[in-house]
Amino acid sequence: MIGRWAQRFAVAIERPLVGYLAALGAVGIAAAVRGLAGLVLVDPPNFMAFFPAILFGALVAGLRGGLGATLLSGAIVWALWLPKGSSAESWREGELQLILFLATGALTVVIAKSLRLAIQRGAAVEERFRIFQEQALDGFVILEPVWENGQVADFTWAYANPAADRMAPHLQGLVGRRVTEVFPRDNAAEAIERLRLALDSGGPDEREVRRVIEGEEHWMRSSALKLGDGLAVSFHDITDQRLADQAVRTAEEEARRSRDEFEHIANAAPVMIWMSGPSLGAVWFNASWLAFTGRPMQEELARGWLEEVHPEDRERVLATYDAHFTARSRARLEYRILRHDGAYRWIDEAAAPRFDGDGKFLGYIGSCSDITDRKTAEAQLRGGEARVRALVDSLPQLLWSARPDGDFDYFSPQWIDFTGVPAAEHLGDGWLKAVHPDDRDDLQAAWSQALQGGLPFDLEHRLRRHDGVWRWFNARASAIREEDGAIRRWFGSSSDVTEIVEARRDLEERVAERTRELEASLEERARAEAALAQAHRLETVGRLTGGVAHDFNNLLTVVIGGLDMILKNPADTARVKRLSEAALAAGRRGERLTRQLLAFSRRQELKLEVMDVGALIEQVEPLVRRAVGEAIDLTVDCQPGIGASRLDPAQFEAALLNLVVNATDAVEGGGAIHILTRRVVLADGEVSGVAAGDYVAVSVADTGPGMAAEVMQRAFEPFFTTKEVGKGTGLGLAQVYGFMSQCGGTVTIDSAPGEGATVTLYVPAIDAVPTVEAVREPTDDSWAAGAAILLVEDDAAVRAVTESLLQEMGCEVTTDVDGPSAMARLKTGQAFDLLISDIVMPGGMNGVELARWTHTQRPSLPIVLTTGYAGDQFAGGSAEITWPVVRKPFRAEQLSAAVRDALTGVTP
Repeated sequence: MIGRWAQRFAVAIERPLVGYLAALGAVGIAAAVRGLAGLVLVDPPNFMAFFPAILFGALVAGLRGGLGATLLSGAIVWALWLPKGSSAESWREGELQLILFLATGALTVVIAKSLRLAIQRGAAVEERFRIFQEQALDGFVILEPVWENGQVADFTWAYANPAADRMAPHLQGLVGRRVTEVFPRDNAAEAIERLRLALDSGGPDEREVRRVIEGEEHWMRSSALKLGDGLAVSFHDITDQRLADQAVRTAEEEARRSRDEFEHIANAAPVMIWMSGPSLGAVWFNASWLAFTGRPMQEELARGWLEEVHPEDRERVLATYDAHFTARSRARLEYRILRHDGAYRWIDEAAAPRFDGDGKFLGYIGSCSDITDRKTAEAQLRGGEARVRALVDSLPQLLWSARPDGDFDYFSPQWIDFTGVPAAEHLGDGWLKAVHPDDRDDLQAAWSQALQGGLPFDLEHRLRRHDGVWRWFNARASAIREEDGAIRRWFGSSSDVTEIVEARRDLEERVAERTRELEASLEERARAEAALAQAHRLETVGRLTGGVAHDFNNLLTVVIGGLDMILKNPADTARVKRLSEAALAAGRRGERLTRQLLAFSRRQELKLEVMDVGALIEQVEPLVRRAVGEAIDLTVDCQPGIGASRLDPAQFEAALLNLVVNATDAVEGGGAIHILTRRVVLADGEVSGVAAGDYVAVSVADTGPGMAAEVMQRAFEPFFTTKEVGKGTGLGLAQVYGFMSQCGGTVTIDSAPGEGATVTLYVPAIDAVPTVEAVREPTDDSWAAGAAILLVEDDAAVRAVTESLLQEMGCEVTTDVDGPSAMARLKTGQAFDLLISDIVMPGGMNGVELARWTHTQRPSLPIVLTTGYAGDQFAGGSAEITWPVVRKPFRAEQLSAAVRDALTGVTP
């Protein structure tokens, strides 16, 4: 309806004066709307209201009217609303807005002009179709099915051209009548069945039907085609044609001679040719087909040829030809057929329907070509492409390619995952948006120099990760050339070298410092050792999937929070409480495991605690097994009751993990690693570097190639490594040795070429009670009754548990899933006593950004942040966070304390 109205409207307004006045009136209305918007909005958009006026002007007054409306709209906005007396910067901004509006307005006019022409042409086509149907000699009708009890019982005429009405002169038009009203009973049943079949198959079909018009017999050739929910049927009187059949039969002899000539030509053709009858049966094959199959003509006729078709392809081939024979359409398919030597060969078959001079369907004629070699080549190519794609997807580097002019045209999935931006936005030179502003000029200059000289490209620069963090990358590219030396394209990769750059800068600073100062103070030495430990932890954590910590902590929050609620309401069932306490203890062990994992990636001072070494080995075992992988046999043997030692648990676990990672590298490709923990008594001088006494010995043995004596002598030297470049810093064993020295112990290596290696940690054993985490008693939450809290959390399970914990305290909780949703709710003015938000969230706004915005809008509203990642930096930048942070997984008492402190104004 809207399209027909648009046609009439565009055709009706053909007088220029009327069109220009209508365009002028639309601009006036748009100016009034902009003025009214200024009374309601603080800073309303200047040009938005004028785009519909421009579009309307172009539709009613053409190109000139649309351009005139664009210029008039720009002049009105310039005169009334763009700043003129303010700063030069505001003036330039207004000019740019006006230029952009004029450009987009002109583009809108061009599009509207095309739309106007399309509407006018559509109206013309519709008028031509009407004239054609009124003047046509063939009948054309549109029939709609009549449904009764879920089946088509009859058809009604929805449209009939004059020629169709003339075929039923005894009726006052066909439209609105049923088939059973127009045709006699027998003819009506036959016609309805034919139409039902055409409706089911979708057509087109072609039939010859007999009709009596004004007492005379007529033959009609009818074609029915499904049109929407109905049928479009055309009729052509072929009475004279049927009367001429005798003449056609006279010409059959000539047709037979022509067929003989065709067979002669077809037998000489190098391709296989066949012909079928109108009912899928083959009636002839050329000599090339018979030579290919090695069978006589009699065995191939009818459906005998199907015996050579591969059993897996027969059903598909028959189904394809059933569909095409019904539709009388061209067919193209590929299938396998048995050659005379017993080998199946792939053929490409093309077939077309054939008709006689009267349009009668005679069957199909087809040709077949052997494409086995092509199929083999395609399969090999696909296999090669799959291997290359698998290789590209498995590489840690970000891969890309560019055309000879330097415009980027491909980015690997790693690039898209890293930047978080669709590849389409980085094509051409759009990738520069991801480069740090301070590095863009140098990067563009180096890239231009490489393009001009065809030289290799190699440069370090910073790229923005999807979470806003800048990472250092080493970008390299080389040109692929044609035989004449011309560059065909560029292929490049970008490798994350952030840790290398930071370590290199740290090393350069330390070298400069050692050059200036020959003797370092004890404080400087401690910082250097901490830097060595940090660099090694960065190398170690790269071998693990530390990124699972956030999701793992979310899971722990659900487990611990849910079990806390069960413990608050045990319903006097001892078994429920016992199981709940066991599950809560398991969740807390998971919490400690996450903290241990995150400890490897941050700097921390050595903190000695009395720890049960056996229990510590048991806690770190899952992390060690993750580092080793499933391809290596790892066994852990810990003697019972080995006792306690005074050590830093995180540093000890990092040292043990480092030894296991080194052992994993040694047995790469297959082998075994054995961890043995035992209590030993050392005599004086038995182990170099420690006094006599009781020790806990932790050994890591591998079945690798072992080490030579000269390698063992330098194993503990900083920066000494036997690994390939880029696979080791040489700081791991030095950090382990320094840590063991601080604990009062030592580390030894026992190895020989071809006999594997055993590295043993000796820590002093002490008789003391290990440190145990205190259990907090539940507190009274009656102070929180009635507090209105806005909870923002993207994880549904964490959100549900946190909401339940708050409601248990007596709070009234409103939830949102991301920052934009929470910001929209706060804009409504709804009152809240506290905002609790997760830091890492989707939707383009993290919790820190939401907190900053909320603080500017509602300075008195308390804010508490939660996070599942315990690192030193949070998403959203490295600026200091001044609000309290509750780390996941949190228990009920931890959340209760944070909410109480926030509501009462207590600084944690």
